[in-house]
Amino acid sequence: ESKLLKIEHDIEEHRSKQELSHKEMIAAIQKLERQVAANLSEVTMDGNQQNVHASLHELDRDIGRVLYNQYYGSTFSSCKNVPSNVSGTYLIRVKNDSDPFKVYCEQEAFGGGWIVFQYRYDGSLDFYRGWDEFRDGFGDLNKEFWLGLEKMHQITSGRKHELMVELKDFSGNYKYARYNAFEIGTESAKYNLKVLGNYTGTAGNAMYFDKGSKFSTKDQNNDADSTTHCALHQEGAWWHWYCTRANLNGRYMNAEHYKSMRWNYFAHNNQGLSYSRMMIRELE
Repeated sequence: ESKLLKIEHDIEEHRSKQELSHKEMIAAIQKLERQVAANLSEVTMDGNQQNVHASLHELDRDIGRVLYNQYYGSTFSSCKNVPSNVSGTYLIRVKNDSDPFKVYCEQEAFGGGWIVFQYRYDGSLDFYRGWDEFRDGFGDLNKEFWLGLEKMHQITSGRKHELMVELKDFSGNYKYARYNAFEIGTESAKYNLKVLGNYTGTAGNAMYFDKGSKFSTKDQNNDADSTTHCALHQEGAWWHWYCTRANLNGRYMNAEHYKSMRWNYFAHNNQGLSYSRMMIRELE
């Protein structure tokens, strides 16, 4: 245990040395991890294996905090390039000549490296908004939010990405939908769902019919249905074709209603969901 304490002390020293370069910090963390592995068998001889594992878990969290503190304020090309396993807000710069902007990086679920672009879990934020707000984004990255279509276009247009959709109902049942390709078009193309790849998951392929569709809001009707303004009728901005089976920007309600925040194949009805998180990750 004394060796573990020494390693933790070393981490604190590294945390205070802000003059270390990124490469030096990574090298220091890797050295500490090697020390943990080398000393594990010796420490476990004390007989208190449970405490040892708890200490190692806390040490791993400390390493993540060190990296987060070191790189907070730094700029990365994507969440996948963030060298920390701590989820939170980071600055990304899509291109060398573009302005950086903040995103929320999910660094643990499904291997980490995900940029979250839609998050709803308590209904505290009104999503029934117009074109400009969906283009620019709204909400708080640490609460409920929509990142913004323009940022999503910038992120997905230059490099290949996959899409993950996580869902829960009001009973706590969890399902997900994963698509192996995802790209958003330009504003002049009405931020169309330019690319939507093959589906895998447990929630059902509710976005299948949205592929290629333009984005519509309550004040801009770009759907294919000549008789219905879908975003206005369903009170949910989306890539509507002849409306949609995935109204995840709809009203937050625990009710079976076509205006609800729903994914029709979740329970094969219009039941509103309690949780929606949409995120993208750069592919190799």
